[in-house]
Amino acid sequence: MEIKEGTQCIENGTKQAIIEFVFTNYIIYVFQGTLSQFDIVIKYKKDGKRIRTPKHIHWVVDILMKMQGNETLTKQYLETIQSCWNTCVPLTNNDYNTLKVLIETGEEEIDIEKYFNLNTFGEYDVEFLYVLMELLAVQKKTNRADAYMFGKIIEELLEADRDIFKIISTAGFGGRRG
Repeated sequence: MEIKEGTQCIENGTKQAIIEFVFTNYIIYVFQGTLSQFDIVIKYKKDGKRIRTPKHIHWVVDILMKMQGNETLTKQYLETIQSCWNTCVPLTNNDYNTLKVLIETGEEEIDIEKYFNLNTFGEYDVEFLYVLMELLAVQKKTNRADAYMFGKIIEELLEADRDIFKIISTAGFGGRRG
């Protein structure tokens, strides 16, 4: 992964990325959000495709595919992500250096390379998923101290008798429209 200063613009060029995480097939962009002073907006794109907003359902389906390939290692990976969720704190700054240090330090602490065997399963590699999930976790906790959905989905994925319909329903929850 390469970490770069943000160059990508959205909203008709009015909003420039703070930071970009470049992977082999994907790029994750982080923009200034509007919900709070240190809110971040996360976007990503696959080579040549449009920029999209990540949804829980995207990473959940990928994790389920990884579980089919290697359940033991995937559960260890999820437990590590769960620990990140449980210990993550709201951002006190959302500048380039803060976000860069957050991800680099986190990758060292969890020893991301020990999960690389999971890259043969699913669409996303584990480093991409880690960066995405760490950013989602800190985004949620920055804007709502009582955020729980991300943690709840991980708990459901780790259950011995997983209920796939419950997991998909929780991950696909989009709130009320209108």
